[in-house]
Amino acid sequence: MTKWIKICGVTTVHDATMIAAAGASAIGLNCYPKSKRYLAAAAARQIRDSVAAELDVVGVFVNSAAAEVAKLAEDIGLNAVQFHGDESTVEIIRFHEICPDVAIIRAFRIGAEGLTTLQSTVTELVDAGVPLAAVLVDAFVEGEYGGTGHQVDAKLLQDWPGHWPRLILAGGLTPETAAAAAAAVNPWGVDTASGIELSPGIKCPSKVRQFVDVLAVDASCRLSG
Repeated sequence: MTKWIKICGVTTVHDATMIAAAGASAIGLNCYPKSKRYLAAAAARQIRDSVAAELDVVGVFVNSAAAEVAKLAEDIGLNAVQFHGDESTVEIIRFHEICPDVAIIRAFRIGAEGLTTLQSTVTELVDAGVPLAAVLVDAFVEGEYGGTGHQVDAKLLQDWPGHWPRLILAGGLTPETAAAAAAAVNPWGVDTASGIELSPGIKCPSKVRQFVDVLAVDASCRLSG
């Protein structure tokens, strides 16, 4: 059963508190300056402070240096970071050394090569002693880092090895598609951004509630659990 839901690309306190009230598990704050849903640190901190007692607050980063990610994680008060770009294992290891208590989600954009890169990278990180809280799988779209609305081929994820980190499914999930996608893959968690929006960064309350309701997640589930 899917246990954890992240609503990503949140840009307002209003949406963050609405998402918490709807029963989601986490919000994602986009720290990638080129994103349509980008937030500066001060705005991200304000949102974090409004819901940190109720939700995991995940900072989403794309190709930022470990030291920069660590500083923003501290300034914003993140309890988790998501590496969603082409970061090297060296950078992720360095981040863990600086911030050992911050949970790490490693995201992979899955395209024609399947899980080859994912498998080798996860193995390298685990062998290096980096305790990945989860692996997030999104669809590959050239030049984009998430929030595209494209879906991952479920067949690639149906035999997820039990010894791998927990799986978070992302990519093209909406209130209409989430239940079937989760049933096909059986991920630990799911993540959506564009699938529940009125416009980039502005969430639709009714879609958020529908999304949470169709998955019937465990509202108490957290990344550290």
